[in-house]
Amino acid sequence: MSFGTNLQFLRDRAGMTQEGLAEALQVSRQSVSKWESDASFPEMEKLLVLCKLFHTDLDTLLRGDVRANYQTDAAGYDRFMNWFSNWIAIGVCLTILSVGGALALYGAVGMPENWVAAVLISGIGVAVAILVIAGMRYDRFEKEHPVLQDFYTKEQRDRFLNRYPFLIALPIVGFFLGVVWLILLGDSAELMGERAEAKLVAGFLTIVALGVAVLVWAALRKGKYDIEAWNKQHDPSPEAVARRKKVGKVCGAIMLAATVVYMILGFGSMALEGDYGGSWGWAWGWIVYPIAGVICALASHLLGEEDE
Repeated sequence: MSFGTNLQFLRDRAGMTQEGLAEALQVSRQSVSKWESDASFPEMEKLLVLCKLFHTDLDTLLRGDVRANYQTDAAGYDRFMNWFSNWIAIGVCLTILSVGGALALYGAVGMPENWVAAVLISGIGVAVAILVIAGMRYDRFEKEHPVLQDFYTKEQRDRFLNRYPFLIALPIVGFFLGVVWLILLGDSAELMGERAEAKLVAGFLTIVALGVAVLVWAALRKGKYDIEAWNKQHDPSPEAVARRKKVGKVCGAIMLAATVVYMILGFGSMALEGDYGGSWGWAWGWIVYPIAGVICALASHLLGEEDE
């Protein structure tokens, strides 16, 4: 692009008229008009003022393409990924909250055990529906936009990365405080009966649910800034497509197995103890999901290395 084209683009983007720019540079409007039509060229002093005014460098202004620094999100990627991260976090949170809520109803309200089971299954059902809908919309979006231009600025990335350590550290602190709470109050709850224990575990699971939701949300928001990884992930080459299918099948099998184990632990502990509200399987079985997630990540990494 020529200097005149670059100057006109920057002026228009800043919402300035030729008269306004001329006044800022203390030149005539005719001078600005000649610069934009490449009929004349400003002095070095004016060029430096233009660079400072429009936050660009001299080389880009004179011989580069300033529009490359102002790429737009034509695909709506940022808006979609914000929506996706919000609903995935809500779905994961609701999955764990369903267990905590069922225990809270059993312990605090004294709800009959069959109703507690109904609340639990209903909550998990809603959570699964949210995750399925979000996942299907994500699949559709990535098929429609396999390759994206990186439009994020360094300032945008730095702004989030400055918050990211806090988003990871605070939930972890919450988990430890929740464990401390269980240790301190566990004996007292045991003496007061199973309903008191159910309330205690429900409070702990609420902390876990909120903490896991924040961790998931933070990880997804961090990942959205890595456009290079998105483009690499959607590499259209036959080898990359085959690898993605293999990873998808393996991870799908792992998560399905985790769900089966969770259901076995939950219903199995209910059958063994005859306790629908405070069975240990529902209270602690959720741990199979983060374990499955780690196994899935490891499998994905190993399959990637194998193909390379």
